Amino acid sequence: MNLFTKCTSCKKLTEVKSNASTRPELASEKGDNFYINCTHCASDFKIHVNDVEAHTNATILIIGVILGLILTAALWLFLGGIAVASFLIPVLVFQQQSKSTNAFNIYRIRR
Repeated sequence: MNLFTKCTSCKKLTEVKSNASTRPELASEKGDNFYINCTHCASDFKIHVNDVEAHTNATILIIGVILGLILTAALWLFLGGIAVASFLIPVLVFQQQSKSTNAFNIYRIRR
């Protein structure tokens, strides 16, 4: 999951560097209001934690698909048709990413 906010001057999405998986974690890490530097126009602006939104991380989904394909091919030799069940790995990775992104975006902190 990647965290983004919209720049107040150029209106483009700017990534917020944090490993927080919930909004309260982000607030405890950076504070309720914090400054961020836009990567597009290089302006500094102050945002509230509620102005940050989460997006799914495509890299993790691609790794899940590749891992699922490799496991399916490897297990096909030993288990046959049942190995297709290992292709569920990308589906499970996508579900987890969607749930964590949705949980982050729904929860709000009082201003």
